[in-house]
Parts: sequence; structure tokens; C-alpha cells
Amino acid sequence: MSERARRFFWGHTLTQALAAAARWYGVEPGELGYRVREKRHGFIKVRRPVVIEVDPEAPRRPAGTAASAAVEAAGEASSLRARAREERPPHSPAPRRDAGGAEPGRRREPHAAQQQDVRRAPTRRPHAHEPEAEPWHAPDEESALAVAEAARRLLRLAGLDLVARARLTPERLEVELAGPDEGRLPALGLPFLDHLEHLLPRAARQLSGKLVRVRLEGAGLRAEREQELRAEARAGAERVLASGREELLGPLDPGERRIVHLELADRPGISTESVGTGLLKRLRIVPAPGGTGQDRP
Repeated sequence: MSERARRFFWGHTLTQALAAAARWYGVEPGELGYRVREKRHGFIKVRRPVVIEVDPEAPRRPAGTAASAAVEAAGEASSLRARAREERPPHSPAPRRDAGGAEPGRRREPHAAQQQDVRRAPTRRPHAHEPEAEPWHAPDEESALAVAEAARRLLRLAGLDLVARARLTPERLEVELAGPDEGRLPALGLPFLDHLEHLLPRAARQLSGKLVRVRLEGAGLRAEREQELRAEARAGAERVLASGREELLGPLDPGERRIVHLELADRPGISTESVGTGLLKRLRIVPAPGGTGQDRP
């Protein structure tokens, strides 16, 4: 085979290379004469194309020469493709479909999910990380000891040398802070007591297993605030009685609103009610002849 007459064909496999050469010369792959020039080889497993060369002057292999298994496989594949082309029906346009994807005249079956009764909404189950609201328990000696120990740990984390003394009442534990760092409490202010008062019941629950209400006092800050609220409530009531117009106080937390409600509960001619949503609400003092001062929802 001369250098000028050589022609090369390639494929990812020998079968593909033989099929390409057979199509070029118009012969069956089993009748093709060829020589493999490049194939997969080498220590590193790299996929290389298979290259064969065919003599254009003698593309058929000599008669009586056995064909390889790859050549026979390529010939069978070529015959199957030719037979499939002959048996393929004439091209017909695809049927038109409506906007929902169904053919005209054919009833569209609903999706399996749509066959369910949509009126039956599944009941939502709470996730595992969504704890249910825990009820408040009546305070007892065990919860008082737990609150005192929880307060000691929290105060140590805050860097304060204080001791918490808990006193039992029917509704809650009255906790008072005292010790060498008591003089630092006025600088920290009521927000510090509010935050500690919020944490104490949760921390004590880890020790006693019960959630009890706590009222925290330190350096007289709560008592001073209560006196201010009572004075503000009485002054507001006087203005409402004098002008006949309602007045708003706050925003106040639940404990502060309770102090105002109780202060004006027996005041004739006015009533009080909470306004708003959330923890902090305004407190409205309204003129009400014969009013009892009870908090209206």
C-alpha cells in the first residue's frame, strides 16, 4: 500500500471505525480489508481512538480470509441499521396538543396527586424541636432552693458577688439580691433585673423540673419603680376625671400593668384597659361613670 493511497478511519471502538470505513466504500464491514494503526495502549489507562487504514485500491479483504469478531459485529450492526431504515414508516407530524399537554379528542387523566380529595387538608404535626407550652407550677421549698442555686450560678457568670434569697408566696417566689456588689445594681438598672428575672425560672427548671414564677428585687430598684408607677397612675386618673378624655400610659410589661390596674381598681369614675399586642402594651385610662377600674380585654 503506497503512502499516497492510504486512507484512515477512526472511532472510539474498532466496530465504530469499521462501520465508518464500510459506509465510505459502500461495502459490508465483514468484507473490509484494513489494518489497525492505533488503539488503546500504555501503562496509564487513557481512552484513545481506534484508527484503521484501508487501501482505496483494494478495500475488500481477499476471499477466503476469515473476518475478526469485531468485523462480524460491525457487519451485523450495519445490517440491523439498514433494515430499521427500510422498515421505518414515513414521517408523520406529531399530533397537536392542547395547553394542558393532552391530544385533542382524548380525555386527559388527572395526575395521581390531583386524584386525592383536596378538601382533606393533612393535620399539621408539630416538629420535634417545637416544644409544647409548659404550665407554671405553684412554688414550693424545692423550687425555692432551685431558684437560689440557679441565681447563684447566673450571678457568678455575670461577675457579681451577690446572694439570692427566695421567699415563698402563693403566686410566685420573691427573690431579693444582697451582697458586696449590691451597690453596682443601680448602675446596671432595671433591664438587668428584667433579663435575670426572665432567665431564672428556665434555669431553675433544669434543677427541679418545675417552672415557677419569680419576682426579682435588688437595691430597691423594683420598689422604686412601683412607687413611680403608682404615682403616674394616680396623676393620670386625675387628668382623666378633670378633662373627661382618655389617657394612655406605657408601654408597660405585664407586671407593671398589673401595678397600675390594682392602684386604680377602686377609683370611681374611671376604668383601665390594656391596648396593643405582644409583651409590652399601652394602658388606657378612660372615664367611665361608675367604673370599677377592672382591666377590660
